[in-house]
Amino acid sequence: MSFLEQFSARAPLSIATGGFSSGSIFGGNSSTITPQNAMRLTTVFACNRVIAETLSSISLDVFRNIAEGKEKAKDFSLYRLLKLQPNPNITSVMWREMIVQDLNLRGNHYSQIVRNGFMQIIGIYPLVADNMEVKITQAGKRFIYDTGSKKVTLSSLEILHIPGLPSDDGITGLSPIEYNKRALQLGSTAQEFGINFFENGANGSGVFEKDGKLTDEAYERLKKDLHKNYAGMKNSSKPMLLEDGLKYSKMSITNNEAQFLETRKYQKEDIASIFRVPMHMINSLENATFSNIEHQSLEFVQFTMLPWIKRIEQALSISLLSMKEQDEYSIKFNVDTLLRGDYKTRTEGYKAMHMIGALTINDILKLENMNTIGADGDERYMQLNMTTIQKIKEGVTNASTKN
Repeated sequence: MSFLEQFSARAPLSIATGGFSSGSIFGGNSSTITPQNAMRLTTVFACNRVIAETLSSISLDVFRNIAEGKEKAKDFSLYRLLKLQPNPNITSVMWREMIVQDLNLRGNHYSQIVRNGFMQIIGIYPLVADNMEVKITQAGKRFIYDTGSKKVTLSSLEILHIPGLPSDDGITGLSPIEYNKRALQLGSTAQEFGINFFENGANGSGVFEKDGKLTDEAYERLKKDLHKNYAGMKNSSKPMLLEDGLKYSKMSITNNEAQFLETRKYQKEDIASIFRVPMHMINSLENATFSNIEHQSLEFVQFTMLPWIKRIEQALSISLLSMKEQDEYSIKFNVDTLLRGDYKTRTEGYKAMHMIGALTINDILKLENMNTIGADGDERYMQLNMTTIQKIKEGVTNASTKN
């Protein structure tokens, strides 16, 4: 069997599920933090969702390099796979969200590259990162994937590997969850404390006073009555029926409860810093103003999204394009959609670029997803009162000569 025949015979691998750890954030051992149950922490879920949905909302295109710049390579087989549907089972949006989730939780993403006998890519299938092992051999990088029923060895031509922040070996990426377990453990413990606190509503909220001592019978009856009729959130607004001269005094918030609220706030900020997500993007608006939200949103694009975008673009180009194709094609996210700004800011920018001849009318219409106006819209315009520095120098020299 020839090399191409061997390659074309590789069908998409079955995906073995990674499974959930027995240590759950809600029940079980709260100190066990895994990529699966870390998503049950609301801040982890929110941060992951913000980054994943932001990246998946950006257009991903394949461009052909031409003399004038670049154009969309709609006739290239890879174009539709990346833009719309990498395989018959999922859309491009879902696939990109899976990539971000793997990178945020596990530090690595793997997809199987399926080619035909002509080495053309006909499908890209995401794999479970937890089931992949990477080895370096004399023949190059090898990927060993556990399908659940068997282990399959694949070459670099068959695997798209996108690592996150590089680990010490420079081959795989670091898992943010693994390296920040202690912070996440504190967050999960605080979350469990909050659940228990509100489930048991009457803990430490007040005291009963009575002149003299309760009998054992009265004490047991009071304890049973409190547990049955007044504990829990559903009973929190019920008036208490007291007997035998008992008085109930409500307590202000205790130091422990105040510290719990402060811990929850701190942990939310701490976890958000792991993913570099601004607090206002996960619905924490305590210190937000109109002006600083605008700047923080811009910083989110520049310092959070752009590094991810560049990392993914390069991995896609190296794994999906041959060296010859890399000279002819490029794979790019349309980052401009994240930097568009409001309508007034965009129109002022378009006007400035149009007046210096950098953008045509058709260029502006395309940026706004509007129909062009034909050949007349391709004309470039400049103000008549503008000239080059060289011509100004020549004019000054000519005037001096005449004098």
